[in-house]
Amino acid sequence: MRFLETHTAKETGILKLVDKTSNELPTYAILSHTWEENEIVFDDIENGTANNAYHKDPATLASLSKIRGACIQAADSGYDYIWIDSCCIDKRSSAELSEAINSMFVWYRDAAVCYAFLLNSPNELDTQEAQHIFANDKWFTRGWTLQELLAPAEVIFFSGDWIPIGEKRLLCVLLADITGIDKEILLGERPLTSASVARRMSWAAKRVTTRPEDRAYCLMGIFSVNMPMLYGEGGEKAFIRLQEEIMKQSDDQSLFAWVNPSSPPDIMGGLLAPEPSCFSYSQSILPYQDWEPRTPYTVTNRGLRIELHLTARSEGENEFVATLDCPVPPDYKDSSFLAIYLKKLSETDEQYARIRLGQFASVQRRGHLQTVYIRQRPETISLEGAFLQHHVQLRTGPPREIYRVLHMILATEDKNDPVLPSKDSVRTWVPVQYPISFRVLRTPRQLSAAILFEHNDGERLAVMIGTLSGLDVAFGAMQIDANIDVGEINFGEMESQFEPSKVGRYELPYHSVRISSTPVMLRSSKSYMVDIDIEAVNVSVRHAWREAFDVVTGNRPNDMYTETPEDKPEQMKPTGEMKSKVKKKKSFWKRVTEGNRARG
Repeated sequence: MRFLETHTAKETGILKLVDKTSNELPTYAILSHTWEENEIVFDDIENGTANNAYHKDPATLASLSKIRGACIQAADSGYDYIWIDSCCIDKRSSAELSEAINSMFVWYRDAAVCYAFLLNSPNELDTQEAQHIFANDKWFTRGWTLQELLAPAEVIFFSGDWIPIGEKRLLCVLLADITGIDKEILLGERPLTSASVARRMSWAAKRVTTRPEDRAYCLMGIFSVNMPMLYGEGGEKAFIRLQEEIMKQSDDQSLFAWVNPSSPPDIMGGLLAPEPSCFSYSQSILPYQDWEPRTPYTVTNRGLRIELHLTARSEGENEFVATLDCPVPPDYKDSSFLAIYLKKLSETDEQYARIRLGQFASVQRRGHLQTVYIRQRPETISLEGAFLQHHVQLRTGPPREIYRVLHMILATEDKNDPVLPSKDSVRTWVPVQYPISFRVLRTPRQLSAAILFEHNDGERLAVMIGTLSGLDVAFGAMQIDANIDVGEINFGEMESQFEPSKVGRYELPYHSVRISSTPVMLRSSKSYMVDIDIEAVNVSVRHAWREAFDVVTGNRPNDMYTETPEDKPEQMKPTGEMKSKVKKKKSFWKRVTEGNRARG
């Protein structure tokens, strides 16, 4: 431990440092202050610039005056040494800095006296106005000064002129009102541990530090924990680590009794608070004493594992009220329990997240005790990648009276029950003999199903569903020759025509096709909810011929097929086996001609 020699500073004005081992520590004074601009630091004393009064700016001179004043006060009180954080820590050494921060509470506790230097405080507190100025001094807003008030048995407050204002034991009522700390704890009549974790956190809720990580590091001594310094990790990570260390030593569930009123209503979080300010409303929260055994909670790779009593908010929902072992303030009614809100994230395991981060709940009767896992940063389950099974579930399609399903061809005979209910009745467009849910094969560029439609003008098309990379869903669409017997088309022939695309937009000669999918997960399977929209965009030549026939004959035979080599659109041609399956029908004009001759 490194000290400043007080008598040297008092007699010569020179700041001189001296090292003492742990077994030769002297009786010493210690300074509590707030850092200002251009503070004198360890390097300045080591290289001699601190003792050079020439060419110093006002801020540096003010810092030098503060340090010399502390040394003079300590020397006058009979102390040969004083410890000052700005001067006695070589911050170039990360090991020394980490040791100092982890030891600081003990160093303040073991000091014979602590001088609290309040730069802007009045010299006396004899008026309400003076007390108001004292209460609003910067010293009461800084994170590090909290432990510097709590740890030492004796604290003497000084103004910026080094005029003594009063001692902690005499100012304890005013200090309790300013800080929210119990008077008995300030006086040492009760130990720090008599205050709940949440209450101790509330003392630091509105305090600030220059570096975000220090909002956690400055609280280690107050909770009797130690952890390595990782500057650069960020304030939230540092504060989460602090709470995890607290959990290793305490099962006080008031640690989870925090709220964040500014949090958006749809944000999910973990059980641990992201920052001390979340405990601003927790000063009245205390835990029930140990009245039932608790299973230790642990941090796992699935989140914090803890047993909580859960009550479903309403049947069928995934939202629960989880009780904490804390009575409800401020009345602390018998058998009342403070509670928070949780949401179950998965049907297959016990993954939960905290919701409604700005609210507490109150419960009189607890639910069943359950083991839950709560990640600090809840993750929305990714629908990318592989699941045990991939399915397609048809959802919406074209009106049956305009486009009817002629046939459905599947890669496998495995049919699946619908995994999710649909608001729309699929059976209004999918005939009952065909499945509305089927498996997706995961081979790249693999066709899984083809749905053949016929427009009411006789034009046909196929909508194809399969994969592109193998772990996704892709689509295709093509015109189908009206002369093909769709019942005889085999899967291999359709697969040879499959050109998968994830765009899902197709402009065919007579049809505009839009196909989209929405992935959803249920248990271990991923299902694609598929919507198909088809719109006729051109009047079929075949349809025009039929209308002409109606005009000529006054009727419209249902079995007549029409085709013309000049205007026939590009479409699926009969190839291979399909050639033998095309019905040999007479052309439309030949039928008309023959009919006229017969009537003649």
